[in-house]
Amino acid sequence: MLIDAPDNFNSDVQTPSPQTVPEWNAPIVTPLPLKPVIPSQTTSLPRLTQEADRIAAKQAWKYFERNWNPQTGLVNSVDNLPWTTWWDQGSALLGIHAAYQLGLLPQDVFQKRMNTLLETLEKLPLPPSGLPNKAYSTRTGEMRQLNDTPDPNGISGWSVLDMARFLLGLHVMRSHYPEYSDRINRIVARWNLSKLVKDGWLNGAIPRAGKLLEVQEGRLGYEQYAAHSLKLWNIQATNALSNPPVKTVQVDGISLQVDRRNLKNSGATNYLTNDPYLLWGLEMGWTDAVRPQVQNLFKVQLQRFKRTGILTAVNEDSLDRLPYFLYYSVYANGQSWQAVNTSGKAYPQLRFVSTKAAFSWFALMPDDSYTKRLRDFAQNLSDKNRGYFSGRYENTKLGINTSVDINTNAIVLESLLYQARGRHPLVLEDMSQGRQQK
Repeated sequence: MLIDAPDNFNSDVQTPSPQTVPEWNAPIVTPLPLKPVIPSQTTSLPRLTQEADRIAAKQAWKYFERNWNPQTGLVNSVDNLPWTTWWDQGSALLGIHAAYQLGLLPQDVFQKRMNTLLETLEKLPLPPSGLPNKAYSTRTGEMRQLNDTPDPNGISGWSVLDMARFLLGLHVMRSHYPEYSDRINRIVARWNLSKLVKDGWLNGAIPRAGKLLEVQEGRLGYEQYAAHSLKLWNIQATNALSNPPVKTVQVDGISLQVDRRNLKNSGATNYLTNDPYLLWGLEMGWTDAVRPQVQNLFKVQLQRFKRTGILTAVNEDSLDRLPYFLYYSVYANGQSWQAVNTSGKAYPQLRFVSTKAAFSWFALMPDDSYTKRLRDFAQNLSDKNRGYFSGRYENTKLGINTSVDINTNAIVLESLLYQARGRHPLVLEDMSQGRQQK
């Protein structure tokens, strides 16, 4: 599976092999009929002060230069594959925002990319549900299935987790660049957002027997990250925020909260991994309630490194080999240190160190010696022309996980912008509104 989002209810589909993807040729750029919008002038743009950070930012931006589609403004989810989900386009928005703020692209280029994307969103084909389909072609803007086959009728359903991340990205754009606010609000007004929450829970939809079956979506961590993202649009998932079914487990003697809804009793895995907590910290700032969980999540990975000598930074990530996507978790389905696919099959031989987790932990906790070690380890895990790799396998015989995707490179940029902003979350319009995280 090449889906780069924690969709808890994927049907079993075959992922196209990267070897079968044709070489990408840039479409011809046609003039936009829309009146150009000039981004806000920022009196004092954040700047990176360390040479290693400037190098990393330029390297991550390579992915965007290679995978941005000038016909639609969408960015490929995986290098050279013209397909995407809305989780990935949320990452794309935040990556482009970070790159502009860090001075990696000129104002006119930023303007052109935003206008192209917004024009695509204004005419985006929608299923009868009134919500964007789970996947789209980045070349044409047409609806696709999760296995990258045509989906003209939009039978794939929707992912509330994906939509929440995309809506967070749109919120960052409308708040930092008010020139786009009305246009973004009109686009979102087309969507039937009321379907994203049902009875206070996150609500997605999956195809079943030719129809869409609405299901509760999200497990502890992802669920709360998405629910807080939806609050930016005044969408309240009260049960997801205040009443998740959790229990305490011990992993290597450290207490962690996990979701009671696991693969056996709910059909979805209760991944406890870094991604939602790191994004939460970088983008919105951790709440006091979640901070103990984050601290113990970091502590257990550090302890595993001290115990085994294996550098540990778990995450959901794409792979350069079958099954092409795994959730590497501190805890999942009753067991610790699980690397499983969306069907719950374990691949312990493919555990990996995540590049985006390494960059994010260091940005959020720069004074810790272990996060510095992670950051130094990840600094050169890249291809000079394509951007950052997903990471490196813990099995030294396997070497680098050479998969290159939007989420890794966008989150590298996000983490660097977070640092340059003095460790203020990205959703804040003005750095003076924020409070530095300790």
